Amino acid sequence: MDDAAAEFVDQVLMAVKDAEVLSIFFPRVGRSLILDCRKAEESGPGIMLDGMVESPEARLNSFRRLRPGLPLPQQLTLAPWPGAVLVFAEVGLLDALVGRCRDEGGDELASQAEAQFSELRRLEREALRSLVRGDGMYTIWQRRFGKA
Repeated sequence: MDDAAAEFVDQVLMAVKDAEVLSIFFPRVGRSLILDCRKAEESGPGIMLDGMVESPEARLNSFRRLRPGLPLPQQLTLAPWPGAVLVFAEVGLLDALVGRCRDEGGDELASQAEAQFSELRRLEREALRSLVRGDGMYTIWQRRFGKA
């Protein structure tokens, strides 16, 4: 890993460890993994998968739907993960995320984080299979056989 990549991973790691509300978006899968450490009387911290949105404002507003029992976050940390989902785990970020979930919400939240990550992996494998099969793709030109 080069210095720039290592610095990027360190920045994401810092966000995982410190952010109260964090949205890590995975463009290759079209999903965001959201950790919300806020607590209220009726709801504890949560981790969820949601579709990607078009702007930071749209992500902020999505909390009306994702966490209706809580006010909109005062601050939202956004972190892109442009690489493969598996690399997120290989560089130690999944362990940090699961550890943070365990600290904030116990074993149940940590298990939810692992389940959400497994779903991300499944979605990535499905997207790669579709790409190889050419699902949803078409030829922009065709060669006509038998004609000159």
